[in-house]
Amino acid sequence: MISNYFQWNIITNMDASIRIKVASNRMKVTANYTPASGEGKKLTLDNVLSQLESMRINTGIKSEKISQMSESERPITSVVLAEAIPPQTGEKARIETSIKINPRSKALKRENGSVDYYELGEICSASVSQELYRRIPSTIGEPGKDVYGDEIPGIPGRDLKIVLGHGTKRDKNDPDLVIAAIEGEVFIKSGIMQISEVHTVMGDVDFSTGNIRFKGSIKIYGTVKSGFEVHGDGTIEIKGNVEDAIVIGGNDVIVQGGCTGSGGGIVKAKRDVFVKFVENQRIETDRDIIINGDSYHATLLAGRSVLAKGKKGTIVGGKCEAQFSVEANIFGSKASPPTIIKIGINPKLTEKLRIVESDIVKNQEYLDKIEKSIFFIYKQKIDANGVLPPDKQVLLEKLELAQKTMPDKLKALINEKENLLKEQHDIDKAYAVADKSVFSKVQIHIGNQWITIEDNLGPSKFQLIESEIVGFSK
Repeated sequence: MISNYFQWNIITNMDASIRIKVASNRMKVTANYTPASGEGKKLTLDNVLSQLESMRINTGIKSEKISQMSESERPITSVVLAEAIPPQTGEKARIETSIKINPRSKALKRENGSVDYYELGEICSASVSQELYRRIPSTIGEPGKDVYGDEIPGIPGRDLKIVLGHGTKRDKNDPDLVIAAIEGEVFIKSGIMQISEVHTVMGDVDFSTGNIRFKGSIKIYGTVKSGFEVHGDGTIEIKGNVEDAIVIGGNDVIVQGGCTGSGGGIVKAKRDVFVKFVENQRIETDRDIIINGDSYHATLLAGRSVLAKGKKGTIVGGKCEAQFSVEANIFGSKASPPTIIKIGINPKLTEKLRIVESDIVKNQEYLDKIEKSIFFIYKQKIDANGVLPPDKQVLLEKLELAQKTMPDKLKALINEKENLLKEQHDIDKAYAVADKSVFSKVQIHIGNQWITIEDNLGPSKFQLIESEIVGFSK
């Protein structure tokens, strides 16, 4: 059986076409493209642009893609005809600091080129209301345009919240500005700036820390080594010892160990000093010195009282001065080292008196020298029939001028001394007490009076009665 097969090619004439779709957010225009068939009309760039224009689409038109699509002989779906101009994101918020926090690590270089390994730079500190940092707000980016040409608002940059650390606060007139609420050390902890009123040293004060200078209080868990200095405006607390070092506190100084060395150490406090023992060191305070143990060959100067009432409570050798009282278990020792107990006058006043009295002596000696020189030159003048060489005449005039002014200087110094002596209050109430014993050779000074203990005594109290020092057995 023979079959005949015939193939018919039916060609339909159909124009090219597109179906345009605008995204709901107006950010993109896409189209499904069907090419022309047979002798149908092809799509041109102008045809598409015209159609887009009729739809009010005027931004981000992809002419090159449209041309490529129009030339295609195959259908294409989701051809991007236009895209919006996206809005830009602004700059993110940031922090601008007003204070530099640098680690203390570099030794100080002196002007002569040498290096001071005791100085490792300042501790970063802030005073009350000092500016610390500012939040610079985020900005809004450049606006964009959708496919219709309508503006799309710019996008704000990422915001940044201010997290206040301890000791900081916002400025009441500027919420983006953070200032110091307290005075103290500035540091960063967990990424947050904080202020502490206490500077802490976890070990010794030595070459690893350098000298310490701080506006607030200081807590040291180790020892202050020889040659180093600690200065604090608040309380200074030291868990270890002070070894021939300088410690100066604006409040109390508390040394849980002792102050010891070869005589180069100084401890000063605006209020009280608490210490376990003292040896060959100098302690000065505006109020009280409290010693839990012994004082050996030390200089103790207290604006109020010295108390050595611990387990031993001995003051041996050196000098102990206080305005109101000195109390201990024992004054001196069997070896009879020079031990001076002074009460009744503030030690600072005593120092001023010493300086003024020294100035009086020096000025009086100077006046005596001037008068002798004037007498000698006048003798020369008489011997020369009343005529002096020019240089001698000039010297005479200078000496006579000094002679006229010196009495006024001396008078001013004498008045200053008298005023200082008037500042001595309640000398008759000042006292020194030894609860157990007083050894010979101990000197007791009350005001301007003093006695030397000739024989060992038991428990004793010393006071000024009718301008004389009297010792009482307790």
